[in-house]
Amino acid sequence: MLPEKEDIASGELYTSARCRKARSVLLALSVAAFAATTGWGGGPPKAALLTEAIESFYRAIEAGDAEARIVLLADDVILMPNHWTTVHGKEAVSDSFRMSAGAVFKLRDREVLQMEISGDLAYTVNSYYYTYHSRDEPEQWHKTKNVHVWRRDPSGDWKLAVDIWNSDVPIGQFSAE
Repeated sequence: MLPEKEDIASGELYTSARCRKARSVLLALSVAAFAATTGWGGGPPKAALLTEAIESFYRAIEAGDAEARIVLLADDVILMPNHWTTVHGKEAVSDSFRMSAGAVFKLRDREVLQMEISGDLAYTVNSYYYTYHSRDEPEQWHKTKNVHVWRRDPSGDWKLAVDIWNSDVPIGQFSAE
């Protein structure tokens, strides 16, 4: 039922119980939407949760803990290694992480160059030096960079969906590095 012109003119429409209830519902929905996107009012913001997932991923690398890295993978993860074949899916990527259990994989001078979040997707652009070698070989540090795409799963956890990296050193100079 539409209000009569005189109800609108007198302001009665804006003070009616039904109108006050509608304004309260709109306000509650606005606050809920704000809280859901920022983490305000009950949980940490998305950026804090993403940062924690990223730090957990790199701590697992430093610790040589393949299982801790695997927990942070999306089921449909794509791994795009430098000078290597693309690996699809959590099971295949997990196998590659587990196969390198006897190797030393360390990072240093890691820097986040950019981090953006849009809804349930985020990406980071990173630069760092890494060494990857068997335990009986000396460290050889290589400058590289990567792009990680992160996606929030239904439980709200950030999972690594895409990992691509490559060297800063031209291929012809790689062996001289």
